[in-house]
Amino acid sequence: MEEQIYLLLEAKVQCELNITAQLQEGEGNCFPEWDGLICWPRGSVGKTLAVPCPPYVYDFNHKGVAFRHCSLNGTWDFVHSLNRTWANYSECLNSLQPEISSRKREFFDRLYVMYTVGYSISFTSLAVAILIIGYFRRLHCTRNYIHMHLFVSFMLRAVSIFIKDKVVHAHLGIKELDSLLASDLRSIAIAPSVDKSRYVGCKIAVVTFIYFLATNYYWILVEGLYLHSLIFVAFFSDSKYLWGFTLIGWGFPAVFVVAWAVARAIVADARCWELSAGEIKWIYQAPILAAIGLNFILFLNTVRVLATKIWETHAVGCDTRKQYRKLAKSTLVLILVFGVHYIVFVCLPHTFTGLAWEIRMHCELFFNSFQGFFVSIIYCYCNGEVQTEIKKTWTRWNLAVDWKKTVPCGNYRYGSVHTHLTHSTSSQLQMVASSRLLISSKASRNTSRQSEPHVNLPGYVRSNSEQDCVQHWVHKEGGEKELDDASLKETLMLQNITTEGNRGETEEGL
Repeated sequence: MEEQIYLLLEAKVQCELNITAQLQEGEGNCFPEWDGLICWPRGSVGKTLAVPCPPYVYDFNHKGVAFRHCSLNGTWDFVHSLNRTWANYSECLNSLQPEISSRKREFFDRLYVMYTVGYSISFTSLAVAILIIGYFRRLHCTRNYIHMHLFVSFMLRAVSIFIKDKVVHAHLGIKELDSLLASDLRSIAIAPSVDKSRYVGCKIAVVTFIYFLATNYYWILVEGLYLHSLIFVAFFSDSKYLWGFTLIGWGFPAVFVVAWAVARAIVADARCWELSAGEIKWIYQAPILAAIGLNFILFLNTVRVLATKIWETHAVGCDTRKQYRKLAKSTLVLILVFGVHYIVFVCLPHTFTGLAWEIRMHCELFFNSFQGFFVSIIYCYCNGEVQTEIKKTWTRWNLAVDWKKTVPCGNYRYGSVHTHLTHSTSSQLQMVASSRLLISSKASRNTSRQSEPHVNLPGYVRSNSEQDCVQHWVHKEGGEKELDDASLKETLMLQNITTEGNRGETEEGL
């Protein structure tokens, strides 16, 4: 759209020069003029003038012609109901016929659905990753703090894109789009809207989108700088530089985005600021391109060191194909982390037409929208530390649920497993000793020894339901065989101490 506007302005300047030359010739009665799209030459009275559709308008059918009629009184036919000079652009608009426009609409709708799904999946996976890393205290370190900042930047980028699509598209309706394609490109490019207050909301949405887009690029750069520093700096204090990284990721983009917004408000305050205004765009595009270029250099240097280490470590007696596979796997991960696809798409020329451009748009929007999902997998879900913490929590939860279960009479617990007499499993020797010593009645000891031979098995732990059974048996034999209350309290206390000790040993072992 930006190039289209400037092509029209160039055509307007050239048309004014031609009009000056034709006025000096003095032929015909209808004066030459520029209508915003076509430079109409001098017309003859009573005749219809045909002019080829201008090639500088992208969406026109360049093989067609446009028509104007010079009336008998020497003026161009004027339509009073539309308050404009009559012109027939039907052949020029053949490329905008329903079947062609529907194909283009399907293409853009397909792109919209693809990147909407991509950003939604990325947002969800990143939100879960932040909750996981934030929940486990052992994962709280500078490296994971940087990862969490990167996750948040991806999430804010996705949200800002969704908001911009809704707000800007609401202000750019179908009628306004038709006027852009028909005859009002010049007025939109030159004359700002009279009522600027209606565009305040969409201007804020555009500025917010550009800011979060820039912060996302710079947090990717921070990840590259951090990884590069860990590799090349012998004594790198990551906690010392965390505030510096935070300033680079969130602070520096705010500087040039605010500068761009001020320049845009002063120089080209038109519509929603969704169209670029000449060289002003480089105020924010140049720093973003610099971040992409610097990150690409860091990526190449990191891959070089990685390849050297792989070849040095496995130089003797190692399969060469295995080395290449390991290097390719590591490089693929680094490509997703460093955002190398950005430099690829930046270097490709913008054609805006053809199959190659459509393929490029699909690939670019796919990687842009799903990159947050890939990053969350690499930094969270496939991270060994995260997996270890999740496994430990899952094991503790299973043990806690297992100990709270009620065991029916006749079943016995060995360690954390309910079994019968034939099953001997994990050792809980301290629990066995405490449970043996805490039965105060001699009759109860004789009963447990005679009717419960499994007590002598290693790892035996009496369950709650089994205690109820013992009390029932003791009461049934005469009432003299009762458990002492103090001994029962002591039993429970020792069981709690032993359980906590075993949990500590389990955590330490894991």
